[in-house]
Amino acid sequence: MKINKKGLGAFELLLASFIVLLTVVVTMESFVFINNNGHVLMSYFASYLKGREALDQISKDCRMGIRVMDNYAGHTTSDNCLVLKIPSIDSSGNVIDVNDKFDYVAYWVSGGNLWRQVIPGIGSSRPASNSIFKNAVESILFASEGVLMSSVAHKTAITRVTAWVSISETFLGRDYRITPGTTIKLMNYEWRFVR
Repeated sequence: MKINKKGLGAFELLLASFIVLLTVVVTMESFVFINNNGHVLMSYFASYLKGREALDQISKDCRMGIRVMDNYAGHTTSDNCLVLKIPSIDSSGNVIDVNDKFDYVAYWVSGGNLWRQVIPGIGSSRPASNSIFKNAVESILFASEGVLMSSVAHKTAITRVTAWVSISETFLGRDYRITPGTTIKLMNYEWRFVR
């Protein structure tokens, strides 16, 4: 009995090459798909964090807020602008007088950026500022008890503020938008009972 010792034929070699090539292509496509989704997820997460950072500062100011002002220093509280009256502080960061010494803080979006202006009162150690607080913020929206601020008749009676920050990112030719929000209780008139 004679055994024929032939090598791989052309067909077997072509088939093996095709299988290896197909495996490489599928692996590369999977890698590209996973990589792109990872970048989209990171972009989404970064946008969410940017929105949360903005909301955290707004929340901090609202929790100190004596009241929402109808307007102050050229800013008018509306669906897209919030003006707060907050207690003045001394150089140690302690509240000076919750009934007579006040600072004012305004938030609004202009030119795709979230602005924050701080207007300190007389004797306050809170630093004055009027600058961009967060870049690339598409819009901001304020409401109270489910009613947009522009529809609230007596803004000084507001006890809770709801804020939403909309941030849009473009990645790989697609727009991704995230709009985190939060509701904050103002200190309001409770300060009158604190001495």
